[in-house]
Amino acid sequence: MFMLVCMQLRITRRRFMETIWSSIHSHQFAVIAVIAVALIIVYFLFKNLIKLALLFLLILILTGSYFYFTAPRKSPEDLSNAIKKTQEQAGQMIDKGKNAYGKGKEIIGKGVEITDSVSKAISKDKETTRKD
Repeated sequence: MFMLVCMQLRITRRRFMETIWSSIHSHQFAVIAVIAVALIIVYFLFKNLIKLALLFLLILILTGSYFYFTAPRKSPEDLSNAIKKTQEQAGQMIDKGKNAYGKGKEIIGKGVEITDSVSKAISKDKETTRKD
C-alpha cells in the first residue's frame, strides 16, 4: 500500500514538473514578465539598502563633525567613547536577539508538541466514532 502511494506521488510530481515545463515553454511572455518584475523588486530593495547605508554614513560624519567643532582638542576622546558605547550597546542588542531567538525556538517547540497532542486526540476521537 505504501509503495503504491509513493509511486503515485512520483507520477504526480513528474506530471507536475512536466506541466510547469510545458507552461514555461508555451507562455514565454509571462515568464519574461515575471522575471522582469522580480528584477525590479530586487533593484528597489538594493536601492533602499544603498540609501540606508549612505544615510548611516552621513549621520556618522555629522556626529564626528559635531564632536570636532564643539571641542576640537577633546573630539578624539569623545569619538572613541562614542564608538565604545556603540559597540557595547550593539553587543547587548545581539545578546537580547539571541535570547529572543532561543525563547522563540522554545515556544515553537511547545507549539509543535501541543499540535501533535491535539492531532493525536483528534485521531483517537475519529477512531472511536468509526468503531461506534
